[in-house]
This record gives sequence, C-alpha cells and structure tokens, in this order.
Amino acid sequence: MRDADPAIVSHLQSRAGVVPRSFLWMVGKNRATGEPEAAGFWSDLDAITVTVIDGLTGTPVSRDYVGSGTLISVDPVPLVSDLTVRHIRIRLSQVSAEVAQAIRGYDPRLAHVEIHLGLFDPATRTLIAPPVPQFVGQVNGAPIRTPAVGQEGDITLVVASQTRELTRTNPAKRSDETQRRRGGDRFRRYKDVAGQWEFFWGEKSGRIAQRRSGGGGALG
Repeated sequence: MRDADPAIVSHLQSRAGVVPRSFLWMVGKNRATGEPEAAGFWSDLDAITVTVIDGLTGTPVSRDYVGSGTLISVDPVPLVSDLTVRHIRIRLSQVSAEVAQAIRGYDPRLAHVEIHLGLFDPATRTLIAPPVPQFVGQVNGAPIRTPAVGQEGDITLVVASQTRELTRTNPAKRSDETQRRRGGDRFRRYKDVAGQWEFFWGEKSGRIAQRRSGGGGALG
C-alpha cells in the first residue's frame, strides 16, 4: 500500500479543503510507424505541464495534459487490494482535435492508460503534491457515439486494469521449439505426431488420440 504524501496529510489536517482533478495519460501506437504515441487530458481548463508519479516505475515524470472539456468524466475507481480484473469507463470529448488525434489518428487498441488524481490547494490553485496513479490498465474498447441532431456525443474508453495480464496464457511454452531453448530439452519433440501412434493392448488397438477422446474404448 502506498503511503500518503506528507504534504497532503498536512494539508488535510489543516482542514483547508482541496480541489480534486483527474488526469488521463494514454499511450497508443502510430498507425504508420507502430511507434508509441502519448496523449494527456485533464478535467479542467487550458493546457498544463504536471509532474506525476509514473504508474509503472513509481518515479516522478513530467507530462503535458490538455483540458478545456477533453476529459468529460471518469468512473469511480474501485479501491481494492486484490488481483481481480477491474473495468472502468472514461468519457472523452468527441469534438476535441486532441482527442480525435489520440483515438482516430493513433491506434488505441490495448493502449496503456494511467489515471491520476491531483489535489489542488483552493487558495493558491497549485498542486499540493505530485498526483499518484489511481488506476493503471489497457484500453479494452473505444466506441464512438455519433449523436443525433440536438443531442450530445462522446468517446467512451473501456479500460481494464493491469491485473488482466495475469490471465493471459502463453501457448509457446508447450512447443518443442520453446522447450529446446531450456538447455536442449527435447521432452516435446514428438508432440505433433504422437497422436498418430498406434499401440496394441490385448485384442484392442487404436491411436492415442482416439483413446483420449474415448473413441477406442478402455484398454484392457
């Protein structure tokens, strides 16, 4: 669990109040080159350069964020300590040129996403401490809702938490090619042909693959 920044603790103890703002950072891919392209949006006005705590490295980094209605809303982030895969929705402006570039110009599929919460001092309008990540994950969908006449549209990012990576499997680990990288291990050298072998047991015979599926009956 991350300890609260002493500056924030001191400010809250003074009962001076805070102004919370959300920061969204996403890294997609350039459709032409495949290189990573980053974009930042926040829930206030104008553009701002902010030092935040990186969601992957835990170190302070300086990032540029664009406001003026680009980031409309962020679902409440579930504050849990387990490894369940969480999903949240992020609404972005459909008319913002910066958002259009990030979603239409770049490829947002599986884009890296970080959501930070920044607390501003209402008297000075400055950050009390560098925002820490509330949520780290990947874009799982980015539907664009085109509005009818007189209605509002938006772009909704469906984001899955980073813990989803723990559910992925690696099929390569069961191949002979991958096994050989472990000091020349050939345990799976016959994996692709073993199902065609025939063995006899008493009066019954058949391929291994048939016996595993029950087609050849029980041995005996």
